[in-house]
Amino acid sequence: MVRRRMMHSVLALGFVVSALLVSTPERSQALDIVHEGTAHPGEIVAGLRVGPGFSTTPSLDTVGPSLSFQGLYGLNKWLRAGMTLDWDQRGIDDRVTNRDGSLSTITILPVYLEYRPGHIGSFQPYIASGIGVNINNKNVSNTFAWRAAGGFDYYLTNLFSGAPKGLAFNTEVKYTRNVTEGEELGGVALLFGARWSFGM
Repeated sequence: MVRRRMMHSVLALGFVVSALLVSTPERSQALDIVHEGTAHPGEIVAGLRVGPGFSTTPSLDTVGPSLSFQGLYGLNKWLRAGMTLDWDQRGIDDRVTNRDGSLSTITILPVYLEYRPGHIGSFQPYIASGIGVNINNKNVSNTFAWRAAGGFDYYLTNLFSGAPKGLAFNTEVKYTRNVTEGEELGGVALLFGARWSFGM
């Protein structure tokens, strides 16, 4: 019941944020789809996002915290490259694994690429993917990591006239693969936070 309420709260927050952004003075442009890359050559992007993570593995609790740090560099107007560092934690169901406590995973992705196809009004969507390693605790073997994500940036200058030019609200859905001994210990996370672009 608590987990269900938490999921409902997260979804409600997402709807509220979306409604707020769409109701800004830029709403008249909300449906303008422009296929023009929104990355900038030479820009440096730093991001910090946090949110709930969800697992479908029977041995892990369904909901746990997820945290993501990111550093990217603009290659051209379509692509950013860089690295991502994620931390995820899930409770362990000891009836399945004979372990107790929680499983924490640090995912290091030194190879990460983000594609930015254009913008929809003031929303700048993107898709991204990267590879690296999952570092697990609880004597669980470290594994190959693959991360796929999609999200959007919304620059705060579109909301507040005095906001810093490069500061953006960011929301993202990510999937991380973390398979060991035939069991999927990864999952999906819904992240909210901010990204700051230097050199836009």
